[in-house]
This record gives sequence, structure tokens and C-alpha cells, in this order.
Amino acid sequence: MIRKILSKMPRIGINKKHILSHPHFSASTVVFAAFIGMFLAPGITNSYGVFEEEYENLYSNNGTMSESTGSSNTSLSPAIAIGAVHLGTNYLFTTIAGVLCERIGMGLTTFLGGLMVGAGLFAAGFCTKVWQLVLAQGVLAGAGIGTVFIIVSTIPTSWFSKNQGFLIGVVHAGSGVGGLVLAPLTRFLINRYSLQGSLKILGLILVCGISLVSLGMATKPEELLDREDQENIDMVASNDDCSSTSDHKVASLAKKRMSVRSFGVRDVHSTKGVLRSQEFWYLNIAVMLAEASFYVVLFFLPVYSIGIGLTSEQGALIAGVANGATIIGRITIGYIADLAGNINMFLITHIFVTTSCFFLWFPAKSFIVMIVFACTFGLFAGSLTPMVPLCAVTLFGQNGLANNVGLLGIGMVLTTSGAPVIARLFYEKLGQNGAGYGTVALFCGGIYLLATLSILALRICVSRNPWVKI
Repeated sequence: MIRKILSKMPRIGINKKHILSHPHFSASTVVFAAFIGMFLAPGITNSYGVFEEEYENLYSNNGTMSESTGSSNTSLSPAIAIGAVHLGTNYLFTTIAGVLCERIGMGLTTFLGGLMVGAGLFAAGFCTKVWQLVLAQGVLAGAGIGTVFIIVSTIPTSWFSKNQGFLIGVVHAGSGVGGLVLAPLTRFLINRYSLQGSLKILGLILVCGISLVSLGMATKPEELLDREDQENIDMVASNDDCSSTSDHKVASLAKKRMSVRSFGVRDVHSTKGVLRSQEFWYLNIAVMLAEASFYVVLFFLPVYSIGIGLTSEQGALIAGVANGATIIGRITIGYIADLAGNINMFLITHIFVTTSCFFLWFPAKSFIVMIVFACTFGLFAGSLTPMVPLCAVTLFGQNGLANNVGLLGIGMVLTTSGAPVIARLFYEKLGQNGAGYGTVALFCGGIYLLATLSILALRICVSRNPWVKI
């Protein structure tokens, strides 16, 4: 319904010339702005574990809600609803924003997303009940973060036809840096200005920062893209014997050598064509499962570490190490993906993540083993977010990338909202100790195993040759 309404909106005329005239300087500016956008928007989501701990202390006491919630006793902490709705709304609005940015432009869409994030967090600073926080920090802030994320995560690919994996990895490393920086900053603000004061301050910081980021959100000017395409065509024509090469052959070869803005493995040029391809559904299933499990691990590492007998300080350190490892993983794996192929690396990383859940996290009983798991998990699982747009480019090309990646967000609305709740039920129903903790580890490992099988099916669907670069 919402997508149909947006599709009928008139397109706003956007000046294709970027505000900065030098193309290389413009590209660098876009990448830097996208990095800062990832640092601020998804970064605050990655640091939600700090809020989770505060909300648990405020709204539950040994399985009993405080009277401020107006709810009856239950063993499931109401605080989990805030994070679950936050994630679900986040991915719902990646779909909506993918359509919106094609109508009003990426810069204005980013600006609107920043307003929603700031307003949501600032409003949360006045909330005293769980349902109010669900609407403010869950719905409004989550919608803004999803809007910003879909743009900053895909826009760099329009500027570069080479080393896309490395550059996307650098941009997405911003969310890991954000989690690493904003988590302790949030803790500092809570200790100094209270929970409500910290939400207001963070809301102001994010609305100002994302507003500046929106100034750098511009796609590559059409004249530069046309010039690159013509150079590719001229290169093909000059390298081939024109007397024996038909115009059709030249055009065909040029198409293969063109920048990825137009062509992928599957030559589709519409949303319907993408949705009808089986490759999209294999990718969709993998992403919706892996993303849900990723946030279950990231959100609850501190809580579960305490559940096996570690201190709260050790739990915070483990979560920080996992966030830090995602920074290294996104850049490193992005670089390797340029050499080995995006879909190939997508499969390899998830094999490692699945293995680490079953053989490191499940039997973990000590601080050292948890640190090793955090490093392994962050290194490989953190590559999920940059690999999604890269795989979408590989499959369907650059045209409509934000919209195509946004389509993947529809399925993630349900999984990212439901998985944390199911994990919490396992943890609290089976006991906040080895039984509950181990079940959550197996639950996440099982989800990652299903995601890995879906990626394997995608890889086979594209090519059965195990050595081809895809």
C-alpha cells in the first residue's frame, strides 16, 4: 500500500551535477559522508545493549514489571519489545525509503530520516512507560535509522566500478565504529545526565550530524556515467577488428565491460523482474535469517555473559570486542570480495559464523572462550551488511540498487522483530544460566545454518562451477 502511494508521487527534479566539480573529490566526499551516516544511524542501534540494560533495571524486577508499565506480571522483560520494534521498523523503512529516494532524491530522504531519528530519541527522553518508548525509540527512531541506512549503505557503489567491496566495507565499518564509540558515550551520558537526559542529548547529536551527512548524499552525475560507458564502448571497438565485428557484437561486448550501474548476473530492469527471479528469494531468505541472528547475538552478549558467571564489566568488554571486530571484518572481507567474488565471500563468511556459534559460543564457559567467539563472530558476521548491497549489485546491477536492497527489508521486519523475543523466551523460560544460555546459542547457530544453506543454493543457482568468481 505504502509503496503504491510512493510510486504515484511526482518525481522532484534533481540537478544531476554534484555541488563539487572535481569528480575524485566528489567521490571521496560521498564515501566520507556515508561513513559518518553509518557511524551515527546504525551505530546507535549497535549500542542499544546499553539501553537494554537500563530498561531491564527500570521495568522489570525478577520477572515483574514496574507499575509504570501498567502491565501484569510476566517472566518476559517488557524492555525487549523496544528493541524488537526498533529493529522491525528499521527494516520496514528500508523498503519505503528505497522507493522514496527515487522520487525526491537521496539527500532529502536522508535529511528526513535524520529528523525522525533525532525526534524519536528526543521524545524518548520524556517517556516514562514502555509503550511510550516503543513508539518513540522503537517506531520513530527505528524508521529514521532504516531510512538513513538504505541510502548510505548503497550510494558508494554508484561512484566506483572497481574496488567496490573494499569501499563498501569501509563505509559499513562506520556502524562498527559507531557501536564502539557510542556505547561508552551513552553509558557516560546516562551516568552523568540520567537515562532521559542522555536520550535527549543523543537525539540532538544525531539530527545535527545526519543533516550534515545529507548534504553529501548525491549519486554520480549522469554525464560522468555516460562518459565512462562511451569509453568502454570505444575500448571494445578499438581492441576488436572492426571489419569483422558487427555492431551487435561490439554492443554485446561493451555491455559486459560497462560499469555495474546497469547490468548484473541477471539482466532485469524492473522491480517485478527482480521479484520474479529465484536468486532474489534465495538472497532474501539468507539475509532475513542472518540479520535477525546477528542482532540477537549483538544485543544480548553482555546479558548472556553475566548468565554464565562473568561480571558486567567483562560482558561489556566482550560486546565491545565483537563490535570492534566488525570494523576489521567489513574492510578486510570487502577487499577479499573484490578478488574472490561477492557471493563466494558471502557463503564463506557464513560457514565460519555458523561454525563459531556451535563450537565456540555454545560450549563457552570462560572469559577467554567468549573473547575468541566475539572476535570470530564480529570478524565474519559483521560483513553481512556490506555484502548485501554488493551481492545485489552482482545479481541485478547498479540501477535501482536502493530499491532492490530495500525489498530485502520486507522479510527482515518479521525476523528481526521476532528473533530477539524468541531468544529472550529461551533464556528466561529455561533458566538464566547454562540451560537458557546454551539454548540461545543453538538457536542462533541454527538460524545461521539455514541462512548458509540458502546462500549455497544461491551460489549453485548462479553457477555450478565452484571456481568461478561471482
